[in-house]
Parts: sequence; C-alpha cells; structure tokens
Amino acid sequence: MKKRGLSIRYKILLLLTSIPLITLTAYLVLALRIFEDDKIAYVFDSSSTMSGTMAAQIKTQLNAVLGTTKPIFQDYLSQYKFSPVANSIFQNEFNIEDIVVFTQGATGQYEKSAVLEKVPDGANSLLGTLAAQMPLYFAETDANGRVVKVPFHDDRVLIMERVLNDTKTKSTIFMVLVRMSESAEMFRAATSQKLYLISADGTVLFGPEEMPGQKIQSLINPQFLSDTGSKVGQGAETVKAANGADLLVSYAKAGFGDLTVVTTVEKAQALSAVQILIRKSLIFFGVLVSLTVIISLFASSGLTHALTQLFTATKKVSEGDFNVRVDVTSNDEVGSLADNFNLMAAEVSRLLEQTAEKARMESELQTAKTVQETLFPETRAKIGPLAIAGYYEPASECGGDWWHYCQVGNKIFLWIGDATGHGAPAALITSAAKSASTIIEKLDISPAKAMELLNRSIYDVSKGRIMMTFFLASFDLTTGELVYCNASHEAPFLMKKGADVLKKKDLVPLNEVNNPRLGQARDSIYEQTSIQLDAGDGVFFYTDGIPDIQNPSKEAWGEREFIKALIAANKDFPNVSDSVDRFALSFQSHRQGAALVDDVTFFVVKHEGLQ
Repeated sequence: MKKRGLSIRYKILLLLTSIPLITLTAYLVLALRIFEDDKIAYVFDSSSTMSGTMAAQIKTQLNAVLGTTKPIFQDYLSQYKFSPVANSIFQNEFNIEDIVVFTQGATGQYEKSAVLEKVPDGANSLLGTLAAQMPLYFAETDANGRVVKVPFHDDRVLIMERVLNDTKTKSTIFMVLVRMSESAEMFRAATSQKLYLISADGTVLFGPEEMPGQKIQSLINPQFLSDTGSKVGQGAETVKAANGADLLVSYAKAGFGDLTVVTTVEKAQALSAVQILIRKSLIFFGVLVSLTVIISLFASSGLTHALTQLFTATKKVSEGDFNVRVDVTSNDEVGSLADNFNLMAAEVSRLLEQTAEKARMESELQTAKTVQETLFPETRAKIGPLAIAGYYEPASECGGDWWHYCQVGNKIFLWIGDATGHGAPAALITSAAKSASTIIEKLDISPAKAMELLNRSIYDVSKGRIMMTFFLASFDLTTGELVYCNASHEAPFLMKKGADVLKKKDLVPLNEVNNPRLGQARDSIYEQTSIQLDAGDGVFFYTDGIPDIQNPSKEAWGEREFIKALIAANKDFPNVSDSVDRFALSFQSHRQGAALVDDVTFFVVKHEGLQ
C-alpha cells in the first residue's frame, strides 16, 4: 500500500486551522452584513428625520408668511384696494419685500391691480424680470391654487395664492415676494447630508451651491418623483446617482404647495465605518490563525503516532496477514478504533468464507433464471389466422409468472398464470405448470379438463402452500371460437374490432366463469365457456403485476391508467407487435426505471381472419 499526498498530521493541522478560519470568515461576513444593514437603517432613519424636520420648518415658515399676509389679502378684497392699515402691516414685516395683486380682466387675462413695495418701483422691476415666466405662473396657480417659486435662485421665495370671490366666478392672485435667508442657508450648508427643497417637477428651489434652478433629475432620479399618484408623505429609497454612486435618499413632503424636502447621503460614505471594522477583523484573524497553528502542531503529534500504527497494520492486512494486531493504549476514539481494527482482522476470514458462499448461491440463482427463461415461448408468433406477441419481466432473479401458447390439432391453446409471490419458490411452481402443460398438450381435451389436470399437478407439488391463478383458452382455427376457463385470474380483455377507433365500451372482460385457484384443493372442478372471435378482434392477457407498477415516488399505476393505456395502445387496432410495444412504453413511462414490486407479464393475440 502506497502512502499518497499529505500525511495525516498535516491534514489534521489543515483541518484544525481551516475550521475556525471558515467559521470566523462566515461570522465576519454575516456580522458585516448585519452591521451594514443596521447602518443603512440608521442613516435612513436620521435622514428621514432630517427631511421631516426641514419639511415641517418650511411649512411653518410659509404658513407664517400667509398668516401674516392674510389680513392684507382680506383688506384688499373688502374694497379692492389696500388701506393704510394693510400698508402698515406690510411695512412691519421686514422679510416681505413685495405684494402684487392680479385680477382677471374682461378677456380672462390677469392684470396688475394693486402693489405694496418696500423699494420704490421694486414691484415693476420684479415683474419686468419675470415677464416671460408670469403666464406659466398664472396657469400653475389657476390649476393648483398655490404656487411656490424661487425664480432668482437665492433666498427670495415667490408665493402665488389664488382667491375666488364669493360667487366663485372671478379669481384674484396675490403674489408675495419674501426672503427666507435662514432656510436657504441651512440647505446650502449641509455637508454629510445634502438637502434639497424641490417642486413637483424636480426643480431645486433651495440646495447646495449651483443647484437652485436645476432639475434634481440631473443628479438622481428617485422613484417618488415619477409616482405622482402616491399619497405617501415621507419615505426612503436607494438610488443610483448620475456618476454611478449609490445614494441613500429620504424625502418628506412639506404639505405646502407641491414642495418636497429631499436628503441624500452617499452609501460609501455612510458605510465608511465598515472598512475600519474589516481592517481590525483581518488583524484579529491573523493573530488567531497563528495561535491555532501552534496549538494544532502540539495536539496532532500524539494522535498521528497512533494513526501511523493503524496505517502500518492495514498495510499488512492488505497483503493477506490477518493475524496482525495494533497496540494502542489510549482511551479515546483512536484507542476504540484500534480495538475495532483488531476485531475486524479476526472477522475478515469468516466474512471471506461467507462471501464465497453468497457468490455460489448467486451463481445458482443465475442458473435458475437461465433455466426458467427456457420455459417461455418465442415472444412473436403467427399460427394460422392467430397472431401472438408477448412481454415478460420478473421482479427478481426468478419470477412466478408464466405464459405459453401451443397448437393441439386445429386449436391454439393460450396459457397464462401467476404463482403466489415471486422468486425461487414461485419459479418452481411455474416449472411444474410448464411440465404439466407439456403432457396436457398430448391430450385432446377441453380447457376445463386441462385445468383440472393442471390443478392436481400444482397441488401435488406445493401441498397447498403455494397456489397459482390461471387462465387457459383454446382458439379453434376453423371456426374462430374461443373456449376459456378461469382459475381466479385477472380476466383478459376482448378488444372488439369496430368501424371506428377502439373505445372503452369495446373492451369486454372475459369473466363469465371463475373457478378456484390452482393448488387450493386437489379435486376442484372447473367450468368453461366460449365466445366467438371475429376477424380483427384481439384479446389482451395479463397478470396482476401490471396495475401495481410503481414510479420512484411509490405511486402505483392503477387500474384507471392501465385501462387508458390499453385503449391508447390499441385505438387503431394495430398488429400485435405494435400493440405490445406501445403498451410497454406506457407503463415504462410511469415506472421511470423504478424496481418492480411484482412480475409483469402480458401477451396479445389477434384474429387476422380464417384461411
């Protein structure tokens, strides 16, 4: 015996070091994934909180502006001009720069009707700057009732509020220009988390430098922007940025106009702590593996010494020396292995003798199988107008099924039987049946009388311990009459030839007579009956092993599938060879190579017309 590859000592060393290494690696991967998920959840939570807080702050500030200007609006609507009281309120609000009122003219177009301004001619300057955008602003205000814009990309916010008259037939639009310096600065100053105040179309109102006035879609394309019908006011998602980086995006609708606060954080930046954890873990792994190697070297020394003794002993056993013994005094599993090896060496001789005996018995079974195969006739035959084709497959080396055909005068005798069980005992009974049939063939007797003689032969051989179901029929070559006798066997099916394809109603079971099994009692009397076979008619003979065929899931084929397959195989009244091949293909498809639970035997005869 040649020792190959690494020694057992180094294999143990490799095993002892690889197990903790693999375990800790799996733990590290799992821990990092959990840590990463937890970190992402924390970032989403903090950014969602930031978005919600900023959204609430924007809403509060804008509502405060509308709350301040509401008395001014009401003052105007009461007399369609500003009173000194309204002007006084306006002048005291330092962050509101201009209020411009637009009313609908005769053509439905909005026209400036009143102005409050801190800087003389400031409103006209404002309107001149926004002249190109004003029609769009008016259209949006008519559609939404309220519009918020940052047209100058700084801290000045333009609020346009539409108010209907009492009859709701005429609308007035109030345009308020207010400065929100603190809010704008907060959106610009954000560092680790970038903040954006956007409108429904993605236009950035407040945000980092150079972003106000641009579309946020130039950076990211979050799902919530395209989901315009969603009623969700706050959420978070992972978005791929235009530069390919993954961003953690949170959003919160402000509840004022179509404003939304968006917070973005780079995923790589949020997970920077994971890289630190990986570096520290690798250092720890290196130290741990080094310690494991040192400890394993000492631990494996004693173990490999005992295993080396076992290796040497097995080499001697392979050379035929079964007197070798291993002297290992340890009380652990290796010591038990050595004791078991010593017992094994003592048992090998006995096992070799048993193996030789088993081989002899298997050889005898193979011989019996070869002998039994001679009991069966040729699987294809044509005798006068009768065509015959059969199939046989035993469930073990020797089977208990048997079928046969022979010519006695102007009659063809058709035999099929099934002994109790299968294997060698059943095979002996089939041999007895074959021997008896050889004698009966010399006699000119009816199927019923032949069955009585066959029954006595089976009974004398088995003494009632093994019985046999049997079906025997004779076909008259001149008249086409089929005389049959049944000894508790499965009734064959007569397949009547019609003008159309074969149907279930065309299957006629030959069950008019039923007698005791062969070997049940020595003096049993058997009855017979007859039917007429017309040209084209066929008969299907079989044993009970066919419906019991199982697939690998232990599901039996069953009577229903058996009948369906029989009809399908003979629907166009084929020749007997095709009928057998088709039917065998059907049950083999269900069987899928599974072992048989019983012998499978069947044959088909067909009346092809009297000569």
